[in-house]
Amino acid sequence: MGLSVPKIIDYDKKNGLFLIEDFGNNTYSRYLKKGFSEYKLYDLAVENLIYLQKKSHLFLKKKIEYTHKKFIDEIKLFLLWYWPAIFKKKPEKTITYSFLKIWNELLLPMLNAKKVIVHRDFHIDNLFFLKDRLGIQKCGLIDFQDSIEGPRAYDLVSLLEDARRDVNQKIYSQMYAKFVKTLNKSDKKKFQKEYQILAANRHIKVIGIFTRLYVRDGKKNYIKHIPRLWNLLEKNLESTNLLSLRLWFNEYFPKKYRIKPKF
Repeated sequence: MGLSVPKIIDYDKKNGLFLIEDFGNNTYSRYLKKGFSEYKLYDLAVENLIYLQKKSHLFLKKKIEYTHKKFIDEIKLFLLWYWPAIFKKKPEKTITYSFLKIWNELLLPMLNAKKVIVHRDFHIDNLFFLKDRLGIQKCGLIDFQDSIEGPRAYDLVSLLEDARRDVNQKIYSQMYAKFVKTLNKSDKKKFQKEYQILAANRHIKVIGIFTRLYVRDGKKNYIKHIPRLWNLLEKNLESTNLLSLRLWFNEYFPKKYRIKPKF
């Protein structure tokens, strides 16, 4: 597609070995820590995302799709890991049923949403700034082995509502507007709803994943990001599109279990 991904230099298919290009330590994270322009980096990333989605129809093979079941399986990670970590027991069946019922309804619009190639982990630790290249090729992409066919809002959520860092609110608004500007008029309103639903879905899923990394794998570093995820989730829950989900959380997850969870 003409995007910057690590070139395959050589490989041994029999033994499962690949020698690939090394982008070095030029991650977005590193450049941001050095004080490089957040606007320029995010603008470049969104340009890549727009280009990727524009060309998606040429490469979609309809083999691996973000199905309704896949979304539901991912959202269950919250109940499988975060709930027991907080309450020291599994959720009751009625609680699980009400949660999944809400999500079955929320995800219905995703079935008819326009499909594109979704990276699935489009965030600053998987993006590299390759300053000597031209145009959109200045942005290097890695960790795309789990890419899938799915809704176009998903990767924008991953980038702008990053689980690992706070994105400047002005940059957030500018990049969201830049992306939405490429949509036709009838798609813009649908996109906002799609974005909010997928944002909530992703944040809830990642809370479950980060809890699993801590509880099962002993990776304590991930716990520090959970309050950020709750904050991002709550902002999305303010939408009328997510009223049923907001009411569910208000009933089962008071504030004390969100901002400073105790494991």
